[in-house]
Amino acid sequence: MSTVKKSVELFFQEGNSDKLYHARIIEISAGKHDVLVSWGRRGASLNQGKKAVGVSLEAAEKTFAKLVREKTGKGYQAITAAVQPAEVAPPEGQGSGSKVTGKRAKVGRVAQLLNAIEEDELHRFLGDDEMIAQQKLDGVRVLVHVHEEIFATNRSGQITAAGKDLLESFEHLPRGTVVDGEIIAHEGGPTYWLFDLLSIGDEDITSRGYEHRWGRLEEEIEPGLVGNVAVLPIVRGKKQKTKLYESLMGAQAEGIVFKHKNAPYVPGRPSSGGSQLKHKFIKSADVVIVENAGNAYRMVVQDGKKTFDVGKVFAGTTNESRKELDTRLARGERPVAEVKYLYATDDEQLFQPVFVRIRDDKDGKLCARAQLSKTNRAVLSRVT
Repeated sequence: MSTVKKSVELFFQEGNSDKLYHARIIEISAGKHDVLVSWGRRGASLNQGKKAVGVSLEAAEKTFAKLVREKTGKGYQAITAAVQPAEVAPPEGQGSGSKVTGKRAKVGRVAQLLNAIEEDELHRFLGDDEMIAQQKLDGVRVLVHVHEEIFATNRSGQITAAGKDLLESFEHLPRGTVVDGEIIAHEGGPTYWLFDLLSIGDEDITSRGYEHRWGRLEEEIEPGLVGNVAVLPIVRGKKQKTKLYESLMGAQAEGIVFKHKNAPYVPGRPSSGGSQLKHKFIKSADVVIVENAGNAYRMVVQDGKKTFDVGKVFAGTTNESRKELDTRLARGERPVAEVKYLYATDDEQLFQPVFVRIRDDKDGKLCARAQLSKTNRAVLSRVT
């Protein structure tokens, strides 16, 4: 019979966030303990998982303490007789999250974010003359604000680091200008690829269509740029968009982006759909699950008699699949799973892996290293 050794209930409330996080140390047998966690939106069914499996009490307490420390550091509070969640989450800046020291303030524009489309939707956007296409980049999102001082912000409008040379490239622009793009690291130094213009001087153009904003970006911004800063090309029409798509696929790029030519710049991400959409060239692999490494499952593949670690996967798992995986691992099994991922890094770590299913029809010895596919992260838009 299992025994609860220690437990805590935490909550986080602020703005649109109203979340719970529970953790427990359970003695499952003599000297062996699991650390169980549950999390999710308050009032809804909570997700279930394990952060440690079959470990000593000392190890379980270390994991438990680390979890509590990490969560309280993000603004979670313990539920006690004196401290209870409010009936409705307080406004941003007045809840538990605002009590976190060092929280970065929003000082710039919030970026427009894209929703994903599936492969079976591609033909519609490739054939739609209202949609413009670009390469999807795999870099760091940065907005540069040209004010009295020139500074960079991340997608959330918080100050972020950017090279001095990059910022100096915008010195010639009128104060008030804001550009949006991604920094791509490569040999010879990073390149800042611009793909949107929010304002030029004191003229805010976010209400204008994307085709207009991109044209102004190319005409009024690019000619004065110096260093590794450039405007990301666009293509129009079914023929050119299809050519770009096939070129990017053949070059193992990350994906393709579609933007409606008349759509304004809208900060944040719509709940569904939207005027700017992305499609990632997702890959699939079969891997062997070897352990629960703290609510994420460590994966390996084979190359002859050698075993290669390819990272951990949690996304895509459910309460049911985690229970099944933990049960099989506890029996000493090494289940095979199908995962989707964006690409494999140079050291074979799967980037953005997503669990799909357990595969009882495949032997772990057949999960070969050779099946992994690496993505060419270089800017390939010049193929147009």
